[in-house]
Amino acid sequence: MIVLALAMLLGLGQTARLLRVDNSLSIWFLEDNAEYQQYLNFQKEQGSDELVIAMIPTEDALSKAHLAKLQSLHQKTDSLPYVTASFSLANAQYPIYANREIKYRNIYQTDRSRAQFAKLLDELPAIKNQLLTEDDSFSFFYLQLIPSNHLKENKSQIIDALRNIIETTVADSHISGSPVLGQAFNKTIFAESNKFAIVSVAVILGLLFFLLPHWHYVPIAFLAIVLPISITFGLMTSLGYSLNLISMLIPTILMIYSVSDLIHITNIFHMHRRAHPQQQRSTQIKTAFQESLKPCFYTTLTTIIGYLALVISPLPAFQIMGLFTFVGLLFAFCLVYIVAAIGFSFLTETSLHARVKKINISKITHRLTHWTSQYKNPIIGISMLIFILGGISFFSIEVSTNSLDLLGEGKVKSDLERIEDKLDGSIRLQLNISSTKEASLLSKAELRKMKTFQEKLDTNRHIAHPISVLNFQSFLENRMSSLSRIGGINFEKVIQKSEPPANAFFSFYGDDYSYVAINANIKELPTKELRPLLNTIKKDFKEVFPEPAYELKIQGFSEMFAQLNTYILQTQFCSFGLAFFISFCILFYFIGRFKMSLLALIPNLLPLFSAFIVMYLFGIHVEAANVMLAPIMLGVAMDDTIHLINKYKHFRKTDLSPAESIDQAVHYTGGALFSTTISLVCGFMVIGFSGVSSVSTFGLLCAFTILFALIADVCFLPALLKWFYRE
Repeated sequence: MIVLALAMLLGLGQTARLLRVDNSLSIWFLEDNAEYQQYLNFQKEQGSDELVIAMIPTEDALSKAHLAKLQSLHQKTDSLPYVTASFSLANAQYPIYANREIKYRNIYQTDRSRAQFAKLLDELPAIKNQLLTEDDSFSFFYLQLIPSNHLKENKSQIIDALRNIIETTVADSHISGSPVLGQAFNKTIFAESNKFAIVSVAVILGLLFFLLPHWHYVPIAFLAIVLPISITFGLMTSLGYSLNLISMLIPTILMIYSVSDLIHITNIFHMHRRAHPQQQRSTQIKTAFQESLKPCFYTTLTTIIGYLALVISPLPAFQIMGLFTFVGLLFAFCLVYIVAAIGFSFLTETSLHARVKKINISKITHRLTHWTSQYKNPIIGISMLIFILGGISFFSIEVSTNSLDLLGEGKVKSDLERIEDKLDGSIRLQLNISSTKEASLLSKAELRKMKTFQEKLDTNRHIAHPISVLNFQSFLENRMSSLSRIGGINFEKVIQKSEPPANAFFSFYGDDYSYVAINANIKELPTKELRPLLNTIKKDFKEVFPEPAYELKIQGFSEMFAQLNTYILQTQFCSFGLAFFISFCILFYFIGRFKMSLLALIPNLLPLFSAFIVMYLFGIHVEAANVMLAPIMLGVAMDDTIHLINKYKHFRKTDLSPAESIDQAVHYTGGALFSTTISLVCGFMVIGFSGVSSVSTFGLLCAFTILFALIADVCFLPALLKWFYRE
């Protein structure tokens, strides 16, 4: 008891002291991943897309008072080590062509009249649209941060510092951008994990007060839940691992299996105590453990194999999830028995008699066994219909992750919506065009192609304000009509002679002129819209720039985010397939007969197919937040099945028929199965009240699927066995 208490306190202390949340790209891609390395190189060499955007309300955007505030912001932020560039009305530049080279000057200058300032902005609409709203009621201030892999450790503190600078310099601003959203995601996950872990445990313990044979068992259940979670998280945080969108499920998973095993062990122990009240307590505990150890061991084995399969994933987030869920489940299995042994030894004789009115599960199980005998054909028919509809639904479910569904309602989300409404985008997309031949990309012929491509981009409803070197070329030729008469500027020669712009906020071409770039804004899009958008861009490019002479590279976080679902689904298909196969092998070894093993496995798929139907009917997408539903639910359903089959095998050794044996198995294990299901369903229903859409949906899906897993095990499985093993 002393060792367990110290281990729990140490684990809780380490978790409270060291727990961090990290949902950066590094947890989704291995260091040697080619696409990830390309993204890091883009950030390092061509300008990071880690942009903080401040939308500042103003009565007069061109007034000296407002521009003074913007200049103050530049002074406070430009010298910060984590800021690479800033951009606003106060430092935006325009080109001047003189002596056959281009120089850059600030659009705003104190000695320039307001009319001249406004005229320059009107002549550069692509720049103006990024700096002012259409009605001039807001201006925008941008901060470009150092690459994301260098921000990882101190990102939250950096965003808080920048937010403080902006809010103290210009009041009532709206702040967004990918770093701000990333910080908000992390805070949301951290808050939701803590809040619902505590509330779910409290609700489950409250239900167990009524569902367990006596309230004296409740403290044992509490320790059986808290111990493995605290020790696992203490170990995880001590080794330097952070919580993320996937690993936040570890406490829920450990809670599920701890509660399940504890209820089955308690149910067996209590029934044995009542049947043999004169036995010594140690003998009662030993007998209960001997009877429960085999099914609990096999349920743990089938479960940990499924999660251990995640370790082979190419995604670090799933590797961490698989490793620590595996470790946590081992802790849970061992600690449930240790805690039960200690707790049972302290029970008094009063715990043999219930002090609260119990749910009469015996009547329910008798009714169920009657139905599965009388109506086995309709039950099997309905189940087959669910399989068919579930299979059809599976191929109709969309795969899409919407990052906004991970944000709760609040200032961060409302600020993003306001900014995207006014700016038409908050994410930078950089399109790099390169040539595989010797021709210069700045020649007149190539720039004409680029103009056609940029015009196509400008007509795309998802793309806002594309800007490139073409905008400056057009500006110069419009201001200097003589240039048009002599055929325009020879950019190939002029740019090579010219100094690059002092403000490196936009990347227009490479230092070695190996590429030219178009910068554009897009909104926060779900992957179901983002992937078609990127495909459309590639299609438009091919129509203008014939392959293989030209190459397009779409740079920025959006390209990586669009790939994320593909990687996640590939991982889940592989791990779930492996887990399903190994689970069947274990079930076959446990049962010893192929036909019986197959019949026992089929009901474990029914809850998943029912979940597919629900997802299709309610338009729920497969996304990063709910992709772990399948392995979690397979584990829950498999646990109940193994406990039922274990008692079925026990009764088959007597003179009972197959139908009578499965009925007795349902009667014997029914109390534990119903108690486990009711507790877990209510625990997940609590999560369903989350203000975060993805978390809420995941909780409700889990609650529904767990409930359906019970129905499959006490209705479909007995009906199958009675149909195939008719006397």
